[in-house]
Amino acid sequence: MNELGGSITNPNLLDALLTYEKALGTTENIFKGDLLSEAERDFLLNDPNAFLFGQIADQSVRAETAWSLPYKLSQRLGHFSMESIISDYTMEDIQNVLKYKPSLHRYPGSMGRYLWLAAEKLLSEYHGSAKEIWEDATAQMIVERLEQFVGISHKKASLACLLLWRDLDVDIPDKQNIDIIYDVHIRRIFLRAGFCEKDTQREVIAAAKRINPEFPGYLTSAFWALGREICRPTEPRCEVCPISLYCKNRYLK
Repeated sequence: MNELGGSITNPNLLDALLTYEKALGTTENIFKGDLLSEAERDFLLNDPNAFLFGQIADQSVRAETAWSLPYKLSQRLGHFSMESIISDYTMEDIQNVLKYKPSLHRYPGSMGRYLWLAAEKLLSEYHGSAKEIWEDATAQMIVERLEQFVGISHKKASLACLLLWRDLDVDIPDKQNIDIIYDVHIRRIFLRAGFCEKDTQREVIAAAKRINPEFPGYLTSAFWALGREICRPTEPRCEVCPISLYCKNRYLK
């Protein structure tokens, strides 16, 4: 492992990460930053189904493309009714709506299928409202329910839990069960720093729980930003890294 003697439950490491996370501000926060228009952001905040659709769409595209999709889809359809999506449109219709230029997603075929199936599942199991997925639910329950939607992986479900708690003020009592997301930037840091030895979802999640056992998922933002801006694949900026003291490969060039 690393210089922490095989254990990374080090308060100084956690403090450094939390300080860095606070310094990031809200520039790239979907709900508080400037990535979306006011209308697009309000749509996500006020319609639970829009949040679910945005989470599903957050794949292989920029975040602002994914999270603006629900609002733009509603504008093209003239509504955002799950009932109407299922009764008035086929899956192919929704795929074509997404495909119409400018395309709302890089993969309109797959995404149209995911969203149509999501609308169908919401109607059949949640009375047409995604709010029932997380209302009065634990993190474990939310993740399990979200993973049953086509197009939502454990990574997406974990991120959804974090966003629900952090940005939508959803009370999630068992925050220790909100995992860090298994993201390419986060994986790179954990392997490079020696926080884990194998690039597997299980090991990365376990390492995050050792760093912050009370809320491992809270580390997602800090590690993601570190990986994108500082601990890059090549020419990492170790000299400005806030956690370089805890990295076995610091000053790697």
